[in-house]
Amino acid sequence: MPAFSRLAQADGSCMMVMVNDAEFVKQAEGWGARFLPRQRLGRYTSLGVGGEADFFLLRRTDALEPLVEGLRQRGIPWTLLGGGTNVLVPDEPLRKVVLQLVPGPHELVFDGHTVRIAAAAVLGRSVMECAKRNLGGMEGLVGVPGSVGGALRMNAGAYGTEIGPLVRSVSVFRGAAGVREDLPAELAGFAYRQSSFAPDDVMLSVTLELPEKPYAGILEEVKALNRRRLGSQPLKEKSAGCIFKNPPGLSTGKMIDQLGMKGLRQGGAVISERHANFIVNRYQAAAADIFRLMEIIQERVLKAYGVELEEEVIVWRN
Repeated sequence: MPAFSRLAQADGSCMMVMVNDAEFVKQAEGWGARFLPRQRLGRYTSLGVGGEADFFLLRRTDALEPLVEGLRQRGIPWTLLGGGTNVLVPDEPLRKVVLQLVPGPHELVFDGHTVRIAAAAVLGRSVMECAKRNLGGMEGLVGVPGSVGGALRMNAGAYGTEIGPLVRSVSVFRGAAGVREDLPAELAGFAYRQSSFAPDDVMLSVTLELPEKPYAGILEEVKALNRRRLGSQPLKEKSAGCIFKNPPGLSTGKMIDQLGMKGLRQGGAVISERHANFIVNRYQAAAADIFRLMEIIQERVLKAYGVELEEEVIVWRN
C-alpha cells in the first residue's frame, strides 16, 4: 500500500500530504501514537492560520524512535509542532507529517533546587508549579505562551528573563540520527531568541537549576508583570507574539510605530495598535495576509532605518 495519497492543487499538480498506510497507522497506535488525518493546522496555532496536514499525537515519548524510523523507511518527511504559539504556517497543505507530544501526568520532578520538566509541559503552568515550591528565577516567563520545548528551542524570554541561563541539561531526540542525548547547557548554544538545536531535534525534557525565592514574592512579581503585559500587548487577539527580533540596541516595535504603521491592514491581518511588533488575525486572515504584512514591515524599516529585520516567529515553508 502506498505511503501517501495525493491532493490535487488548483494548477492540476499533486502534493503528497496524506499517510495512506493502514498497517503503519495500526503499528503507530500500538506504540502510543494517535493518527489524525487531514487536520487544519490553523486549529493548532495561536495565529489561527495554516493548511492541512496529517498528525501523529504522541502520548509517550518512547513512540518517537519507531515512529520516526517508520516514516523514514517510507520516505515520509515529518516536522514537530509544540504549543503552536510562535509558528506561522502557510495556507497550502503541508508536504510533511506533523508530530506533536501530548503532555502527560508527571511533567515535573523536583530534587532540591533542580527540576526536570517534560518538554510537552505548558511553560507558564510549569513556572507556577516551581513557584509553589519556592523556586524562582522564571517570573518573566509566566506570560510567555507555549510549551517548555518551544521555549528551549528559541531561548524564550521576557522582561529580562531568559530560560537558557537556568538550564542545566536538555534531553533531546536527534531526529536525523534516531538517537537520544543528554546535552549539557553549554552545548545548547543559547543566545538571543535562538539555540543550536536542529529543526529535527525533539526536546524531551529539561533540567533547570532555580534559586530559592518565597512564593509570595514570586506571586507579586508575576501579577505586576501580567499587568504590564495586559497594558501593552494584544492578549485577547490571535497572534504569535513578537513577529521580528529586536536588532542590537534597537526596538523593532518602536521603529514600526514611528513609521505610522500601527493599524495597517492586509486582508484579515492587522498590525496591532497596542504593540507594533505584533500582527493579529482580526478578520479571519489567511497566512498569505500575514506574510504580506511582514514583507511590508521589512521593506519600510529597511528603507527608513537601513535595518534588515530578522523573523522571531518560526515560519514553516514547504
